[in-house]
Amino acid sequence: MRIGQFTDSYPPIINGVSAFLAEHHAQLLSQEHDAHIFTFGYTGTRDDQRNVWRTAGVPIFTSGFRMNLWLNARAGEAAQGLDVYHAHETFGASRLAMHYALSSQRPLLFTNHTRHDLYIHNYPRLMQPFMRRGTFGLIAKFMRRSVAATAPSEETADLMRQIAPDVAERVRVIRNGVRLDQFDSAKPRESRGALGIARDATVFIYVGRLTPEKNLPMFAEAMRLAVGKGANAHWLVIGDGPCRDDLAQQLFPIAARAHFLGAVPRADVPAWLAMADVFATPSLSEVNPVSVIEALASGKPYVGLHAGWWNEFEPPRNGHVPPGFLADDARDLAHVIVKLSADAPARAGMGASAKSLSRRFDIRDITGQWIEMYQAAIMG
Repeated sequence: MRIGQFTDSYPPIINGVSAFLAEHHAQLLSQEHDAHIFTFGYTGTRDDQRNVWRTAGVPIFTSGFRMNLWLNARAGEAAQGLDVYHAHETFGASRLAMHYALSSQRPLLFTNHTRHDLYIHNYPRLMQPFMRRGTFGLIAKFMRRSVAATAPSEETADLMRQIAPDVAERVRVIRNGVRLDQFDSAKPRESRGALGIARDATVFIYVGRLTPEKNLPMFAEAMRLAVGKGANAHWLVIGDGPCRDDLAQQLFPIAARAHFLGAVPRADVPAWLAMADVFATPSLSEVNPVSVIEALASGKPYVGLHAGWWNEFEPPRNGHVPPGFLADDARDLAHVIVKLSADAPARAGMGASAKSLSRRFDIRDITGQWIEMYQAAIMG
């Protein structure tokens, strides 16, 4: 099959969508499909995989994303006459997926990776109704123009069905996936002692962007409270972003327990996860986070807040969420940090269960589901 993925998120952009698409593209190529990625920006990037078509784009503020109205000549030629077009999200490159699919009368598939209704709350209140109407309108448009629409989680799929009930039957769930073997064989990046961490300490780890929607100040406050209550805990923060300085300042009273390691190559993430005990993320806006899937694959339980996407990972067997958690109060979360820090057998039990759960996110199986969808779309 000749398959085109159109996305604004692709390495070196760091997020879950980017990580998943890179692995999905590699799997398609390994199975000898004529798979292509179309994206904007980072034209000087040396891609390890073939058929990655980058068109120069204008930066969108400080987001890291790039924008253009059209593909360049070489990319445009490659985009002609594909068997199936796959739009990831509703903006930028995905708009061109719709254009090429309609002009060539080939099938279009649409995946909504983001809970836009939750992200909108980060904007000024007066803007929110207009952004909600515009964003939901675009989602509905893509759903109606596509032969099938997907989401990585049940909660997001339900939202899509509410947005466009007239085509609700087209929506199905296909979750994200990772290469499990990268985590099965991973060894710790370095000794804990090199970071000033005692061997008997409990190491919590976060991997991702340090941005407002990730709600990281909540976990920082909970960690500060937990250490104050005697928890022998440390926090490794892998990633970078505009919130880093504020987080460091917030954690200054326990600076020896907070380790900001910055952005690291994706190939190094399994080794850092292998060094840790618990994956921690307080985000309320995720869908089916690749970072949590990677933690599960590493045999690490998770801790976080009440959010619909946690149900995808079956708490409390595989992770811990505070009961009755209040979104503006870090005390319950601090209690969980103290509890997990003092209970190594509980962590080990949840970690083993998490490892078992991760098997359902094998990228080979996930890509297999997509291949079936592509084939069905082509057959009509």
